[in-house]
Amino acid sequence: MSGQLVIDEDDPEAMEHYGIKRKSGRYPWDSGKDPHQRAVTFQTMVAEARKVPGMTDTMIAQGFGMTSSQFRTTVAMAKEEVVQNQIRQAQALKDKGLSNVAIGKRMGIPDTTVGNLLKPGRADKENILHATSEMLRDQVAKKKYVDVGKGVELHLGISHEKLRDARRLLEDEGYTIHYVPVEQLGTGKTTTIKVLAAPDTTYSEVWKNRDQIQPGMLKSSDGGRSYDRIEPPLSINSKRVKVRYAEEGGTDADGVIYVRPGVKDVRIGDSRYAQVRVAVDGTHYLKGMAMYGDSKMFPPGVDLVFNTNKSNTGNKLDAMKKLKDDPEDPFGSNIRDQVYKKNPDGTDARDTFGRRIVESSMNIVNEEGKWDEWSRNLSSQMLSKQKSTLAKDQLDMAYEAKLREFNEIQSLTNETVKKHLLEKYADAVDASAVHLKAAQMPRQATKVILPVNSLKENEVYAPTFKNGETVVLVRFPHGGTFEIPQLKVNNNHPDAKRLLGNAPDAIGIHSKVAERLSGADFDGDTVLVIPNNHG
Repeated sequence: MSGQLVIDEDDPEAMEHYGIKRKSGRYPWDSGKDPHQRAVTFQTMVAEARKVPGMTDTMIAQGFGMTSSQFRTTVAMAKEEVVQNQIRQAQALKDKGLSNVAIGKRMGIPDTTVGNLLKPGRADKENILHATSEMLRDQVAKKKYVDVGKGVELHLGISHEKLRDARRLLEDEGYTIHYVPVEQLGTGKTTTIKVLAAPDTTYSEVWKNRDQIQPGMLKSSDGGRSYDRIEPPLSINSKRVKVRYAEEGGTDADGVIYVRPGVKDVRIGDSRYAQVRVAVDGTHYLKGMAMYGDSKMFPPGVDLVFNTNKSNTGNKLDAMKKLKDDPEDPFGSNIRDQVYKKNPDGTDARDTFGRRIVESSMNIVNEEGKWDEWSRNLSSQMLSKQKSTLAKDQLDMAYEAKLREFNEIQSLTNETVKKHLLEKYADAVDASAVHLKAAQMPRQATKVILPVNSLKENEVYAPTFKNGETVVLVRFPHGGTFEIPQLKVNNNHPDAKRLLGNAPDAIGIHSKVAERLSGADFDGDTVLVIPNNHG
């Protein structure tokens, strides 16, 4: 009958008896002797059903005994299973010495498709896509509302493209994406978070539960092929922590955690500085920038000195924050990495359950070298405080760069490559339009600030800039040019060289400079450093 899908309940291949890799309808994934063949047959049945006049995917889903979201998931997973099997089959035939043409005839596909299946890294790419989409699916099942926006890929240890492709795969399965504005603490400004949620989740639901939006607390050390969870943190005894209060000069280095050199269970991994969270007594934690200090600043038995602008209440825990009652997210922030015990071959040591063995109490949010990966564009907030001619010049440059990129893509003759690059281009243009990013100034860079109070108030230690040149520091948000200090680079300063060396993404400044930077402190605040030799 036109517009209806007839199902024979006695037919062993009736639609509602299908399960492709996971659970669809009332049958488990991988039910049957040959999951690949069932995936192929399922795809064929769906394709034939879609040819029926008036037939919709909703009707087909009902024929399979599935909800619409289950149907979309099964279609996507069946497609993935078929591609994975084709890659394995094509590679096996290639290993036997067959040509692409011969393989195509054997598999019943064009030889050009065979070439695509055998591209170097294609199987690896599919494995990464599968592992990453599985990770996201699992995180949504556990946390419901998962942050998948800009910067999350850095904490996961994968590229923006890998996260995007996995997210799109889940969207094809019916998972929903929501853009939720949330207020930034302490600034009154709002930022928009991209949230991944389960199928049929409404924006209203996500908005009402926006305080429950969480990033995935996982980390890949192999580019997305597998994911390890962040292990429960090691906790340090509060007796080993000295709090340097405002009365003792703590304000001058507010947010800095000085670390005694050479102590294994507080070491900062392979970095000289890092933004960290440190559990204390199993109930509280320190939040700030960890950097190695001079051994003379540590009293006997003390391995950490925490600087704060708070006054002494008689209880050092009052200067710290309370741990959350959530074993997967005790600090309420995304941890990029931890410091693990190593095997002789350099790999992470693991216990009998396969868990990595945490060796240090340092839980790393950002580490040396990672700030250099941040955006080098100029934001609209910064340009709005400048002369209109500067804003126009930089936005014109950004426009011209995008136009050149578009024309280069349009000149390509390979339609598949062109389509892929245009999709990436569209994503980038959308982001630029939303955030109004302008072209960067020459040699500008994002740097994390650290205190070197023996520097003069008009100096900065910035080893990636030229000694003696003039630079300006811009922190976001800022009220105007009066909050943009202009400083002279002094890379010969002995204290700064000892503390920071050739730091790739950190600069040293006097605490008075931080006060001018919209009241910045040293717990991980960053600035844009722009050479300004000619004003």
